[in-house]
Amino acid sequence: MKINDRYEIRVVVVERKDGTTGDAYDNFEDFKREHPFSSYEFGYVVFDTEYGYVPDSCNDWNDSPEEAMFDYEENCK
Repeated sequence: MKINDRYEIRVVVVERKDGTTGDAYDNFEDFKREHPFSSYEFGYVVFDTEYGYVPDSCNDWNDSPEEAMFDYEENCK
């Protein structure tokens, strides 16, 4: 979801392991290749399209698109 000319919210795959979370992946095939037997959930990140990454000031992932928007409002505006 595009927020403006620079930022958007993207869906990521988050590894679930032993009641905690592992790494976040923007590609499901990469996740399954590296963790073929792991559980997963989907998360949402603020992505800076100008520089091509999630800003350091933002969360590695959020539980919902609404949380990602709050993350953007608090850390990127």
